[in-house]
Amino acid sequence: MSSYDNNQKNLIDQALDFHKNGKINEALNLYLGLIKNEENNPQLLFLLGTAYVQIEKTKEGIDYLKKSLSIKPENASAHSNLGNAFKNLNRYEEALESFDKAIQLNPNFADAYSNRGVILQEMKRFDEALLSYDSAIKLNPNHFFSHGNKGITLKDLNRYDEAIKSYDKAIQINPNFIEAYNNKGNALKDLKRFSEALDNYKKILEIKPEYEYNIGRVLHFSMFICDWKNFDKLSEKINIGLEEKNKVIEPFSFLGICDNPEHAKYAAEIYVKNKLTKKFNLNPVIEKYNHKKPRIGYFSGDFHDHPVLHLMMDVFKNHDKSKFDLFGFSFGPDKKDKWSNEVKNYFLEFLELNKTSDNDIVNISRNLKIDIAVDLKGYTINNRSTIFINRAAPIQINYLGYPGTTAIQNMDYIIADETIIPDKNFKFYSEKVLHLPDCYQANMRQREISAIEFKRSQFGLPEKGVVYCSFNNNYKITPYMFYAWLDILKKVDDSVLWILKTNDIAEKNIKDEAEKRGVNSNRIIFADYLQNDKHLKRLELADLFLDTFPYNAHTTASDAIRMGLPLITLTGNSFASRVAASILKNLQMEDLITYNLKDYEKLAIDLGLHPDKLKKIKKRLKDYLPKSPIFDSVRFTYNLENLYSKLLNI
Repeated sequence: MSSYDNNQKNLIDQALDFHKNGKINEALNLYLGLIKNEENNPQLLFLLGTAYVQIEKTKEGIDYLKKSLSIKPENASAHSNLGNAFKNLNRYEEALESFDKAIQLNPNFADAYSNRGVILQEMKRFDEALLSYDSAIKLNPNHFFSHGNKGITLKDLNRYDEAIKSYDKAIQINPNFIEAYNNKGNALKDLKRFSEALDNYKKILEIKPEYEYNIGRVLHFSMFICDWKNFDKLSEKINIGLEEKNKVIEPFSFLGICDNPEHAKYAAEIYVKNKLTKKFNLNPVIEKYNHKKPRIGYFSGDFHDHPVLHLMMDVFKNHDKSKFDLFGFSFGPDKKDKWSNEVKNYFLEFLELNKTSDNDIVNISRNLKIDIAVDLKGYTINNRSTIFINRAAPIQINYLGYPGTTAIQNMDYIIADETIIPDKNFKFYSEKVLHLPDCYQANMRQREISAIEFKRSQFGLPEKGVVYCSFNNNYKITPYMFYAWLDILKKVDDSVLWILKTNDIAEKNIKDEAEKRGVNSNRIIFADYLQNDKHLKRLELADLFLDTFPYNAHTTASDAIRMGLPLITLTGNSFASRVAASILKNLQMEDLITYNLKDYEKLAIDLGLHPDKLKKIKKRLKDYLPKSPIFDSVRFTYNLENLYSKLLNI
């Protein structure tokens, strides 16, 4: 063997060693040097292509892998890696073809079966995905990736117990399999087993403290169980991380932590850059269709008994069908209830798409020539933001479901009002801001309200004394808000705080915190979930609604107002912290809006100590409510249609 051959072999061995140990760029540089002398070496071309795919230079990777296969088409690994490259570009059909070819060449190729399953999962072909994972596991029972990915598919099929077993099997094989801990946490979250979910996110902190978005999950789920021990420490880390443009928290989780619209925008921008733009693969340019009768598409996973539909039902009902054609794009869980049954009646076409891929939904929307696509999800649970990344319609609007910017380049507008997003705050939104003339929030004119006459004693409330209430989810309760509520109780004798019971651990933590701060925990009354008509009726038993901050009450605020229950809000700078203020301004009740925690406490105490003042406020609310635009759904829909018409004529 010549010295040249020896040198070449040494370089290849060195490159392979780099590659094996994750030093991809070092390996890549050596491969590029070697290929100059062997430009038709199929193995070098294969290794080059693989390395490029691993550093997310996918198109270069595809070119080298294809060249390698043109010389050596029987290389199953090259076909499989080409499939991974196509997967990264969301070119699912080509990816599937590549994995099928790899399996044809090597029927014992467990990795190819597993990756094939991932593609089928993305295409919403769940049963086929499960078969692929099972094939991989049969070939290699210790293939932890397949066990983990099988769990994801089972979760998407709402087979949560089986999903958790798959994650546990993956973790048993590989105790450091971070993605399995994360996905198991997500499944436990959906089952409302928040403490167990949190344990999994904390385990990730031990293994890899910098794992993407995990510190945000730890804090968010700590709030679900009202464990605030590390609130300051973690929120500081998150805000510093956002300043440094690190992947520390998902956009939705941030809303309940900090009133900083600039950082909320950072969170969305980072998420889009690192999570969503990778899925950008369709032509984003669509010319306006110029229909005489515009087509409005409403996209949501919440077309069932859900707060968003509680707000929007009348809008769908009241739309002028002689001027607009409505299309419903439903991609949420398959829930059948009276709400989901009714809403279908208000659309020209209602599409059930929960098993349809994002790309296919985009193509359906384009084939239907939807003029305006309205996203009612944003970054809330089960969102499908990729649809809007890839542009489903010439005009795309972010509305209602998510109180903040999406930072999606192709999301053209966000609907708000002058209170929600004042002109000075436009800079915190990537979308162009559209102002409705009244409150931005839609509402139903009439709601079903139970005829039962409840008594306080039925809910463990005192017959006398002030009942403060807040029926927001736990993740909206910051420690400082809770401490303020306790201070209010201390100053108002015989008063109680009435809040939702979400889980036993949260209840214990809340009671412990109250006792620690000198408030008898018996003064915290926990309310069970009720059917909505009964929940609305029981609101009449309370005296004053205490809003959360920085994530205000939304639907729950409207519910309180509807039942004649005044609320006190603390208003900040972020979208989420200004919703209740918008509602109150449209009721001409600005005196219930505060701008710092001290004034918030002071007002709540004053009204608690002076029932005559509270009585007058309740009367004002009762008298003005019929004249207010808050529940005038006909007026709201008319204003919304005018806004749509202006956009179509621009």
